[in-house]
Amino acid sequence: MPKVLAIHQPNYLPWIGYFHKMLNCDVFVIADDVLLSSKSVTHRNVIKCASGPVLLTIPLARKKVLIKEVLICNSENWAKRHFQSLQHCYARSKYWKYYKERFRQVYSQKWEKLLDLNLAMINLIREILDIQTPLVLSSELPNVQGRKSRRIVDICKKLGAGVYLSGQGAKVYNDEQVFKQHGIELRYQQFIHPTYRQLWGQFVDKLSVVDLIFNCGPKSKEILEECSGETG
Repeated sequence: MPKVLAIHQPNYLPWIGYFHKMLNCDVFVIADDVLLSSKSVTHRNVIKCASGPVLLTIPLARKKVLIKEVLICNSENWAKRHFQSLQHCYARSKYWKYYKERFRQVYSQKWEKLLDLNLAMINLIREILDIQTPLVLSSELPNVQGRKSRRIVDICKKLGAGVYLSGQGAKVYNDEQVFKQHGIELRYQQFIHPTYRQLWGQFVDKLSVVDLIFNCGPKSKEILEECSGETG
């Protein structure tokens, strides 16, 4: 079977689909040497409280730089506020008490770079979900060539992958011919958002994966695996 590779920016407290993609590939590349987009969720994400969705945003000191160079603005105690928001929203959830100290430990550290914080959170969540897929930083790959689809193909070649697993939203800019020319299969993630027992009334989707973890605990990985499990 050809190796399956996926690429994604190092988002903050990523949503469920992020880890579904990670679960369905053989190597997951963290794109840290691209410019931070003002519209991205690299430094923000959404959780659910009694009043509805709440946006958690990390204040940044530098924005128009590569993600690996983005600095956090620590003049305000954002980390304490974010942990308190998680506690406020999930203290009544079934599994908050099982995981809260692990998240507190991350928030209790002083982070200078956004990348370092996000990787710590991603790795913590990956451990909780028991996802074994190895992570690779794109900035550590030697001499990556090209832009857009050609860059993706070059990363696939450098890591020996025969399949690129892309998100559905990338259909509008993936150049299928480039993948065909280089013998890389372009495959799209087939993801159906799960519905699970959630606090605070009507179900809300596309939240940070922590909503799933605090509400479903050890069953979270099983729920992820059942989101579709198939790609094509």
